[in-house]
Amino acid sequence: MSSDDPGRAGLRCTPMADGRTGYARTSDGIHVAYRMWGEKSPVHVFLSEFGATVDTREMHPSFIRLWRQLSGISQVVSLDRRGIGTSDVACPQRFDLDDYVVDILAVVDAVGAKEVVLTGEGSAGAAAVAFTVAHPDRVRRMAIVNGYASPVRREDYDIALFSREDIIAMIDHFLPIWGQGEFVQTFAPKLAFDPSFVEVCGRIERFVCGPNAAAAWGRAAADLDIRDLAARVDVPTLVYFTGDLLFATIEQSRDLADRIPNASLVEAQGRLFYQPDQSPQLDEFAQFIGGRIEPDPTVEATVVFVDVVESTAHAASMGDASWLDVLKDLDAFVQQQVSSRGGRVVKQTGDGHLAMFNNPSDAVSAAMMITKGVAALGIEARGAVHIGSVSLRSNGDVGGMAIHFAARLMNAASAGQVYVSQVLAERVASRSVRFEARGEREFKGVPGRHVVLEALGD
Repeated sequence: MSSDDPGRAGLRCTPMADGRTGYARTSDGIHVAYRMWGEKSPVHVFLSEFGATVDTREMHPSFIRLWRQLSGISQVVSLDRRGIGTSDVACPQRFDLDDYVVDILAVVDAVGAKEVVLTGEGSAGAAAVAFTVAHPDRVRRMAIVNGYASPVRREDYDIALFSREDIIAMIDHFLPIWGQGEFVQTFAPKLAFDPSFVEVCGRIERFVCGPNAAAAWGRAAADLDIRDLAARVDVPTLVYFTGDLLFATIEQSRDLADRIPNASLVEAQGRLFYQPDQSPQLDEFAQFIGGRIEPDPTVEATVVFVDVVESTAHAASMGDASWLDVLKDLDAFVQQQVSSRGGRVVKQTGDGHLAMFNNPSDAVSAAMMITKGVAALGIEARGAVHIGSVSLRSNGDVGGMAIHFAARLMNAASAGQVYVSQVLAERVASRSVRFEARGEREFKGVPGRHVVLEALGD
């Protein structure tokens, strides 16, 4: 592919947020917006249900989680078909399946992929099937999520919930309230699990298109019928059902899987695609796309929390300007004490700091020096040290139960104290530090009772 070819090359843009953005130009001159996440092979083109665009992927934690997980198994690509989001509007405006195929091809060419894994969600499943049939050499394998051969009942297709007349009546109902989030509440009620999600969906509707365009799309979608096309698919196919969409039933997914030669069906009902608290639900899907979703890497590390005691009172008595100077001096002092002992300041936590060390003795020494040294700044601090398994996140942050436990341990300490866990004390080999027991404690969110010790100098 030549990058000089305006009909095929994407117009690359500066990376924004978590995705690289660009426009692909179709053979008929339409500019199609797309975004890319991740670096892993294969290239995975994910065609979303109608109510989503490339610029709405970070509007809710549910979407962020999905795209983070997808980018963990592939280089995932999202696009706005013509007339949707920030892509060009065709004149006259059309919602044609053949146009959708042209849009997908332009994006596949723009990202330089000879072949892709293709996923179609909901009504976009029809576009995935149409593209695969039209360009089988460009598709390695295909997945259909909550899809169907037809969205409406027909004389020879009685498994759909709604007739075409039902759909048209719904469109007439939604036309005056488009942009308020009512669409997701009605057609994807399992996803409307909190008011913030519904509010975000209203904003997304407004990003997608105006009411008349939405109505035109809905009428065109009601006429989709890919029963004949499905029988012509000749690539490995997964039909994946979760039940997210009210109008896509398990019977329709089973029917679609039967129509596609050698397709496999996964019934994952109740394991919703977009709910952030159900991370295992993509396992089978991930295996098919390109491999199991890898968790964040973990290491054993020693973590230190230090925190200013009564910081609000200090800020009130000193005034904002003076308190800001104190915090700047505190930051510099903590950074010096941590780095001089081979540690790393991970982040600031309000008026405190979280640091990570390889050596437990160095971590305890740093925590003790910080809690003593801050007296020169006219403040008091407390600290905690613990050792355990820590998850390393892509943004440089850390997570895991060891972090939660250390934070709870610090909260139990008083001014000038450094509390440590028993497992940490057992790993410290320093004659300059001794530990005294401070009893057993229960910590919120941490199972069991735990021995607490205070680190003291000789």
